[in-house]
Amino acid sequence: MKDIFDNPNFGEFNLNSRIVRTGLWESQNESQKNLSADIFLRYETLAKNNVGLITTELISLYSHDRFSDYSHSINSPLFIKDFKEVTSIVHQFNVPILAQVGFVNCNVNGKQMIEVNDLTIEDIRKIQADYLVAAKKVAFAGFDGIQLSIGNNYYLSRIINPFENQRTDNYGGNTYNRVRIAIEIIKLIKKATDLHVNCRVNLYQDMEDSLEICKILAENGADSLQITKFLSPQYFRKGQSNQDMLVEFCDKVASEVSIPVILGGGMSDMNRINNLINDTSIDFVSMYRPFIRNPEFLSDWKNNKSSVSECRTCNNCYWKKSSICLINDTK
Repeated sequence: MKDIFDNPNFGEFNLNSRIVRTGLWESQNESQKNLSADIFLRYETLAKNNVGLITTELISLYSHDRFSDYSHSINSPLFIKDFKEVTSIVHQFNVPILAQVGFVNCNVNGKQMIEVNDLTIEDIRKIQADYLVAAKKVAFAGFDGIQLSIGNNYYLSRIINPFENQRTDNYGGNTYNRVRIAIEIIKLIKKATDLHVNCRVNLYQDMEDSLEICKILAENGADSLQITKFLSPQYFRKGQSNQDMLVEFCDKVASEVSIPVILGGGMSDMNRINNLINDTSIDFVSMYRPFIRNPEFLSDWKNNKSSVSECRTCNNCYWKKSSICLINDTK
């Protein structure tokens, strides 16, 4: 029988638990140039409290992107120096750490806000070259891997989306062509570094097409997948919740690919997670908000002090672009 606090293999890594910490916003940079002491302390606290795998807060591939005011920058002159310290801290506790890299607005080759169907081949090559440079910086900083943000309406997910991509060249049309840009990025990274490549993907309107996307990524170099929330409420089935659909799709993916698959956020109950990993093909579950509420909650779970996160899922940390909990329980 599987348990959250097993020591499972995740590709080449042996984890301390089946729980993955997913990052999102970074609100404690000092003038967006270097990491604060609070950030170093946060990663140390996460790593020593039974987390299996850590994914950083968002690292923007480009400056002046939609969320770059709330994220790290791969182009910061202190990026390698500061994150070498982060990875060194995390590795003291035998926890692997991935750098989450992505962008929303496409501003390359002197052009601004380029739409998917207006990308030239030169633009595509520029994006791929920038990911390669980013991956090399990530490797120099001591990360174990990189997470490509190709879900949640980040730019690469828009290229993959069959309802947005109307291209007629090799980067549009059938499923493989729409995934081609991501495949080529993965192959460039694998050729130049030893990084584990995780792809963060979501369900599009067509479940079979979405499954094919995941299988293509798995067959073309991705080392693991994280399945995240859907793009629009219109995809929900009548009588079925968002979480139920996410579990159903993730279970389907996990049963049909040979690489580790992580279920995206939304679960915060230890008993429910243990039931999930024993009743489905899903072996790993990611969380974001519960770690903001209490970065030590997994140790409480393991020591039987509690079994449910104190997080109220109010989403204020998300909407306020904050990496701290905004609920004050003092009376």
